[in-house]
Amino acid sequence: MHLVPLKLFALVTLFAKPLSRFFALSVLAIVLHSAPVFAADVCSNADLRGAYVYSVNATSLTIPPVGPLAILGKITLDGKGNFAGTIDGSIAGEILPEVPISGTYSIADDCTGSLTTIYPAFTAHFSLVLVDGVDHRKHAELLSTDAGTVGTGAVKPMLH
Repeated sequence: MHLVPLKLFALVTLFAKPLSRFFALSVLAIVLHSAPVFAADVCSNADLRGAYVYSVNATSLTIPPVGPLAILGKITLDGKGNFAGTIDGSIAGEILPEVPISGTYSIADDCTGSLTTIYPAFTAHFSLVLVDGVDHRKHAELLSTDAGTVGTGAVKPMLH
């Protein structure tokens, strides 16, 4: 009666070492195969470089003039955290043509960050998330972080 468990124990110990090596090698192969995928998710300021479309749609609740606003323009990002350009805007129905803007941005390794736009009359702050575009260039989706403003926007590459 006791021979069956002993034979099973001997069989298990005979294959235990090769099975544990196989398991360890399998895990190592999966990790090494996945390494380029993880590395591809690393982002930096250099991901935003060149000519981009800048757009914002928002509602100002406290900053005069109070009301809806829409902004569209072209900016050039330097890949180092700075940008400048020109926008056209409509703030509570008041049209603002060819307004110069400048600003800064900062992107973390996890593809999140912040963007600050300096307009002639005020400064706007945004949180951002980088997203892969169809042309393999990243673009930023924006969310206003200023109190009294509800808004979203985007910084998308211009297609040539």
